Amino acid sequence: MTQPASIPADGNLLVKWVLSIANTGGPLAAEVNAASSVDLSCYLTGTGYAPSTDEAVIPDPRLCSRQTFEAPGRLTEQLMFTYVFNPASPVDDLAYQTLVYLLNGFIVARWGIPFETAVVGGSVQKVDVIPVKCGLQIKQPPEENSVLRTMQKMFVRGTVKRDVFVL
Repeated sequence: MTQPASIPADGNLLVKWVLSIANTGGPLAAEVNAASSVDLSCYLTGTGYAPSTDEAVIPDPRLCSRQTFEAPGRLTEQLMFTYVFNPASPVDDLAYQTLVYLLNGFIVARWGIPFETAVVGGSVQKVDVIPVKCGLQIKQPPEENSVLRTMQKMFVRGTVKRDVFVL
């Protein structure tokens, strides 16, 4: 077997805050690129985009079997951000200023394409669309040889759409 090619994670993930998406199953490039959208990619720390899914298990024991079977249960989608903030410079503090507590919006993540590549429609780029409500911004303790950081839970408020084409 030939070893499959891989894509480096560094620089190949675009994460945007989008205020409005009419159809999360096929967001429009115009929505993702709207003037009100904010590119969060360079604010997030190297491990600061942390989506996770917890899938519950439905046990299915049967009297006639010595084995307990399982079925997939409910999903719990979660998203946590860690990003830099700069209270001394508003132009360098856009993520902190944008992700205001209790604000509703959408996180759009495009994987495997350089983050600076424009988002285009026409079913050539896939994205994940996560409807969220912003949690509290929690300033992290300062550390030596580090930068100021904030952590923030994004509360998932709707169905997550994975690998949908931008239209």
